Amino acid sequence: MRFLKIFYLIGLLLIILSCTKTEEKPDLVVDIKVSKNGYEPNVITVERNKVVLFRITAVDEGIEQEPNSKYYGHCFYILPPYDVMVENIKNGETREVKVKMIYPGHHIFTCPYCVDFFPTKGDIYVK
Repeated sequence: MRFLKIFYLIGLLLIILSCTKTEEKPDLVVDIKVSKNGYEPNVITVERNKVVLFRITAVDEGIEQEPNSKYYGHCFYILPPYDVMVENIKNGETREVKVKMIYPGHHIFTCPYCVDFFPTKGDIYVK
């Protein structure tokens, strides 16, 4: 029984530590524009354990122009271990997400909708 409690607590701790989306006050704001030409900026450097407010603005319609389509607009996806996604950012719209940058190293962000058609990829370096 004691083993199960320890196993449960370790699992809970791993879940808590792996959650990077947050409602904490941001330490840094990064404004990003996304279009068929890619992200601007497409290289971002931040300090580890800082909360970053990413403000993503779509400056064109993206790959799909039908508002009812799953692939309408652009998105901003930081690949695992962050696994943070902001979907369906419409032309002229700004969407926000706060992320606690807890994993050091090189990480990629992209628009999975457009990646096969347009150069929508960027790099985040967490020091």
